[in-house]
Amino acid sequence: MKNLLAKLMGIGASVWNFYAPILRGLFVSGTSALLPVALEVVRSLADTAKTGEQKRETAVLKLRREATALGITASEALIRFTIESAVQRMRAEA
Repeated sequence: MKNLLAKLMGIGASVWNFYAPILRGLFVSGTSALLPVALEVVRSLADTAKTGEQKRETAVLKLRREATALGITASEALIRFTIESAVQRMRAEA
C-alpha cells in the first residue's frame, strides 16, 4: 500500500522511507494529545438534541479552540479524525 501510494504521488521510495516515520510520529503525537480533550467534548455533546452533523461541527469548533488554547497546532483532518476516534471509543465503552 505504501509503495502504491508513493507511486501515485510520484514520490520515490527513498524519500518516502525518510519522511514516513516523521509524518507518522507527528500524527500519533497530535492525536494522543487531543484525544482526551476530544473525549470530553464528545461526551458533553452526546445527550444533546442536535443532529449528528450539528454535533460533529460543534465538536470540531470546540476541539479547535481547545487545541489552540493548549498550544497545539492541528489540521482540520487531524481534528476530525480525533473526534471520530473519540466517538468510536465512547461507543465501545457503552
